[in-house]
Amino acid sequence: MKPPRGTAELLLVLGSLLVLLALGALAEVAVRAFSSVDLLGNSKDLFVANAYGTSNGNAPNIEADSFGLRVYTDEHGFRVPKGGVPGDERKPGAILILGDSVGFGPAVEEPETFAGILRERFPGQRIYNSSVIGYTPTDYRNVVDAFLPAHPEVKAVVLVYCLNDGTSRIVQNIDRYLHGVQVPAPVPAPTANLTEWLRSFTVLSDANDFLRSRSKLYLFVRHRLLGTQTRDWRAVLQLYRPDRTAEVERAVSEVASIAAALERRGLPLVLVLSPFEYQLRRPDDPESALPQQLIGRLLSGAGVRYIDARPAFDRERASTEYFLAYDSMHYSAAGHRVIADLIADALTRSGLAQP
Repeated sequence: MKPPRGTAELLLVLGSLLVLLALGALAEVAVRAFSSVDLLGNSKDLFVANAYGTSNGNAPNIEADSFGLRVYTDEHGFRVPKGGVPGDERKPGAILILGDSVGFGPAVEEPETFAGILRERFPGQRIYNSSVIGYTPTDYRNVVDAFLPAHPEVKAVVLVYCLNDGTSRIVQNIDRYLHGVQVPAPVPAPTANLTEWLRSFTVLSDANDFLRSRSKLYLFVRHRLLGTQTRDWRAVLQLYRPDRTAEVERAVSEVASIAAALERRGLPLVLVLSPFEYQLRRPDDPESALPQQLIGRLLSGAGVRYIDARPAFDRERASTEYFLAYDSMHYSAAGHRVIADLIADALTRSGLAQP
């Protein structure tokens, strides 16, 4: 006896869905086994509001997830290796690191980040890594103003400046974590594209956040379809167009004010301009040097010394080796070693002796 027509069609649909789910599960397993793509997203409890003035920060003494990796913080909310660093409190000096997600080092074990490498290079100094995902120069200034007066043990300050430090899009995402507030991207806007427009819808943005923190298959397909590294470079390049430099000028002005405040305290500042992967891959592109040229001109005009990190990367190696898989700006362990070498050399030349 044949089942009713409606029942047969329902069974066919359910069977087809089960086959699709099975294929999707197999594809997810394959991507996890054979691809180096990293999960994105962060535990919501990693962040706290108003940690330094109006700036968000990392929650103190927490164990959380970031880019698929377990991360740990100390009593200040600064990233440390698992178990902390025994004896840190007895060290006579300290180095304060200012930074955003690049300084935080997502998807890389803490001892392999440039902060962890500096800890090994300067064992007599405590490493305060105040980097927080989404930070901008205003946040760096808030950390300096709030943290330094209470910590005279700080002997030097390091700032790794990223080319997108003049924007606040990631800060808006963290505000959503903390306050449940959706801040839509302005549409239309000079840099608006289909991806940014879709992100302005809360439901789609939440779905993207959910998938990017759980499915490597989703990220693999997305990276391959969108060409993430080149797309992100093209987006950040818009900040450096002649008619759109106001955000960059404000950001660099904030950095200059930080440098002046540190100079008054007699503290050296090691300022490193961090490149995008595209710049290492396509140095022949005439537009590739525009961000560093503008930032360098503004910093030099303010009397602030800086290090352009681009020449330190080996041109004989693939640019992608220095960054996380399909990532436009976050370093792999190899990239962190390059930045650590630059910083260690500058700190030593500033008088902070290595043992």
